[in-house]
Amino acid sequence: MRKKRERKTKRRRVWAWLCASVILVAAGMITAGATLVARYGDAKMDVSLLDLRCDGKPATLYAYEPRRRADRTGEAHVVQDAVLYRAERYVYVPFGEIPEDLTHAFIAIEDKRFYQHKGVDFLRTAKAGVCYLTGSRRSFGASTITQQLVKNLTGKDEYTLDRKFTEIFKALDLEEQAGKERILESYLNVINLANGCRGVGAAAERYFGKSVSKLTLPECAAVAAITNNPAYYDPLRHPEHTRERRDLILREMESQGYISPAACAEALATELALNPTAPAREAAGGVTSWYADMVANDVIRDLRERRGYTFEQAKGLVYGGTLSIYTAMDEEMQRIVTDYYENLSHFPTGEYGRPQSGFILIDPMTGDILAVAGGVGEKTGSRVQNYATDTRRPAGSTVKPLGVYAPALEDGLINWASLYEDEPLRSIGGNPWPHNADGRYRGHVTVREAMAQSINTVAVRVLEEVGVERSFAFLHDTLQMKSLQSAPLAGQGDLTVSSLALGQHTAGVSVRELTAGYTVFAGGDGNYYPAISYTKVLDGEGRVLLENKREGTSALSRENAYIMTRLLMTVTEDGTAKGITLTERTGIEAAGKTGTTQNNCDRWFVGYTPRLLAGVWMGYDMPRELRGIVGNPCVGIWDELMTACEESYGGTPPMQTFDAPTGVIPVTYCRESGRLPAFACVEDASVDRLEIGWFVRGQEPQEFCALHRPVSLPEETAGENGSFNILPESEPLPIPEWQTVPPDGTPPAERRPRRFRWHNPWARRIE
Repeated sequence: MRKKRERKTKRRRVWAWLCASVILVAAGMITAGATLVARYGDAKMDVSLLDLRCDGKPATLYAYEPRRRADRTGEAHVVQDAVLYRAERYVYVPFGEIPEDLTHAFIAIEDKRFYQHKGVDFLRTAKAGVCYLTGSRRSFGASTITQQLVKNLTGKDEYTLDRKFTEIFKALDLEEQAGKERILESYLNVINLANGCRGVGAAAERYFGKSVSKLTLPECAAVAAITNNPAYYDPLRHPEHTRERRDLILREMESQGYISPAACAEALATELALNPTAPAREAAGGVTSWYADMVANDVIRDLRERRGYTFEQAKGLVYGGTLSIYTAMDEEMQRIVTDYYENLSHFPTGEYGRPQSGFILIDPMTGDILAVAGGVGEKTGSRVQNYATDTRRPAGSTVKPLGVYAPALEDGLINWASLYEDEPLRSIGGNPWPHNADGRYRGHVTVREAMAQSINTVAVRVLEEVGVERSFAFLHDTLQMKSLQSAPLAGQGDLTVSSLALGQHTAGVSVRELTAGYTVFAGGDGNYYPAISYTKVLDGEGRVLLENKREGTSALSRENAYIMTRLLMTVTEDGTAKGITLTERTGIEAAGKTGTTQNNCDRWFVGYTPRLLAGVWMGYDMPRELRGIVGNPCVGIWDELMTACEESYGGTPPMQTFDAPTGVIPVTYCRESGRLPAFACVEDASVDRLEIGWFVRGQEPQEFCALHRPVSLPEETAGENGSFNILPESEPLPIPEWQTVPPDGTPPAERRPRRFRWHNPWARRIE
């Protein structure tokens, strides 16, 4: 009896344990289900994506007359030299024209319970999950046709649980909004079927040379075979693989009752007879221009980011959606740039061959890209590497005005005459750092000289005043140089002194990004304008899909933008780009900055006139030293192209000079002290110590130079102890009359001398 009671007790405990386990598992499943519903229940499918059809013509590109470029009010015309050639087939087929054998072939192999489930086959999903968790070698996809359609329409295909759960709930929502027939129609028209074929209509034409409605049973099964792995089951490259999977599909169709055994046997005995047509009907050997490629890439990107389209949908619209794209191109300037870059004699050859180059021309007051060249020589392919928009390289010293001097000037940390020591800051490995490109250290220098001669030591010292976080934010956020890599801590990614002051970036920036950054100076208003290749995009019905309004973002004051322009003019006048002849030939002022990267792998020049801005890069496809190439060829390329483009500029007479805001004044100063000059500064005629600098009104130097002492000291000007520290106010060095005339027009004789409190923390104070 005792043993019997013990057995009963054990049985009760087992049952109690089992019941508790079932309850816990059920509670866990309910909790998990509730959690999933709470998190993903709002995942809704945009059914309008099912209606996107890409079976029309490639987009048509338009341009405006050059004289109307600024306001875009003139008549637009088709750009003959900017044609988009399609690389893929888009042949949309309504459901009624798709053979039953084709839909049955896809259902049999991809989703045999398609007509029974509500978007998700939970039985198949559970089996796939068990196989995954147990490490079973038996592998199969759990996605239904509805889920595959969701993945194709949203472009989400990463291998994560979050993506999978989102896909499941969107598939359930899609089944509620759209019927089985509509889902099948969309699915069969968007799937990738290799060799640039999107959808069964394109595949039927490409592989069998017929419309989809005329496909035979074995041909239907062959088309359905491709989608599992388009590269592996490509009928043109691997017909044996296609045949093998085709036969598998035919057997599945028989076992599921879609075809009779006799029809299956007959189809299995049929050879895979292909009748391939040309890869792309519209291409016919055509090559798109650099500008057309750039526009296409920009529109595809913006359709994805602003309209939520997948890459494939956006690409389909551009190359087969009958869009109208209104470009920012200046056709005459584009012709000048294209002709120049196709002539190999314009480009030097080094020890490692002829390097590549990229060029971009921008209207600095709107951000419009007027012309672009993505490589040296004649363009031989469509959608190839564009060295002006796609390639990213370290910017070298061209980043100094943007990342160092501009924010320092805007924050009031420096002015034109601020003094710094040109000497190494530290020693690295026994070598002085940083070193200047010419190997010299000059001692006391002004910001003006540091800019003109591209002095690295001063750039580093000024950056330390600005701070790497402020500098990086100005480049990355204000000037939209998104290629720069942020990091959580300073000293990582591009949050480094070497990156921000010397342009030794982690990955680099594109010519387009860097040149657009200079719109803050070249535009004249201190605003940053993104470089845009188009103004608007219309669909086939004339509705606006995308629009660029050319709105600038405030980055600098007008006064500081102009002062930066005057500083950059010193580079072209007597600095590292003094070989430029544009001003001499045309009378038009020019400003800009050169750049050379570490190990001499890249050369740059970004420069502008009062109405045009251009950037040039040169380097090898794979970075290596530009050995055997003397000087900076980018300066010469810029000079010749900018001169030609200025001469071709239509409309108003050429703007000769940069307009100075009323809040900026020129002041003569002693460049050795950064102060107003005294008689002693000019007493020694063999030394030229005077320069004219540009300052925000009220921030110009106020103290007279006390660094220099006169050879002979007049008694009436001597101090009490015979010293001569500051020239008496009654005898200052005469200042040119034009320099003292204020904006209100008050005659110099009626104007009392202005006195401002001024402090230069970097100048050596002399008591």
